[in-house]
Amino acid sequence: MRILRDSDFFLSEQHALCLFSMNHQLMEDVHGHDFDEIVIVRNGSGFHIINDAVRFICQGDFFLVTTNDTHSYISTNNLSVINVLVRKVRNFHFLQSIDTLLGYVKENLQRQNEMTLSPALLAKVESWSQEIISHNESDYDDLYFAMLEASFLNIINALCHCGRQPEPQTVEERGRSNLIKTLKTCGLRHLDWNALSEDNGIASRTLFRFIKRITGYTPVRFQMLYRILKAQEMLRTTDNSISEISVRCGFTNAIRFTESYKRYFNYSPSHERKLQSRILTVI
Repeated sequence: MRILRDSDFFLSEQHALCLFSMNHQLMEDVHGHDFDEIVIVRNGSGFHIINDAVRFICQGDFFLVTTNDTHSYISTNNLSVINVLVRKVRNFHFLQSIDTLLGYVKENLQRQNEMTLSPALLAKVESWSQEIISHNESDYDDLYFAMLEASFLNIINALCHCGRQPEPQTVEERGRSNLIKTLKTCGLRHLDWNALSEDNGIASRTLFRFIKRITGYTPVRFQMLYRILKAQEMLRTTDNSISEISVRCGFTNAIRFTESYKRYFNYSPSHERKLQSRILTVI
């Protein structure tokens, strides 16, 4: 597994933070790093797998990855993210108590599992991010670091206050928001798509087009991929048998589960278990 080093990203030893955008990030293998990282989904969608736990992510989502975590990405629909890297062992020039601020972000994420930036707030975060990106000059004076840290503080403040004052939504916006929440939690249960469209006041054809636009997949293909990734999570993090996992993840039997798993990963669930055993033995 790769460990990303701060020397590969931070502009100088004076920098305690850096920021960059990743457009159309197709896939990133499992890795760790010696800095903390705030990831904000600017556009598109995909899966974020942190410490083997799978989560569907889309525009407006954000999460914190610490030096103790490992993670990876799978893009399903042109996943584009903003990466804010923080090296807490280095001193900021004007800001203090960075640990406290990052703690608030983490607390906010834990307090509400489906925390998402509104389009208006995401636009502000993008604007502050662009301020940082556009000022990567080599003359690092006090005014430069004042701008850098002020923009960073604005971003952190937005993440800390996200969801504390929910914005009013129309009936249609509320229905689409509920659909996205359903997509984030549908990995282990069967969904009746027709009933889902009725519950959210959206026509079936509109619902199918919406899911395809958000995820890049048809509803059935999306849920199949989610189930396979959740099955991989359980193979890596539990002692449940392959038969138990196949049932938990919505497959009719272990044979169908194995066929689907091999089709996606090119190896069987039992081989996944062997790979994980080798990794744990090395550790």
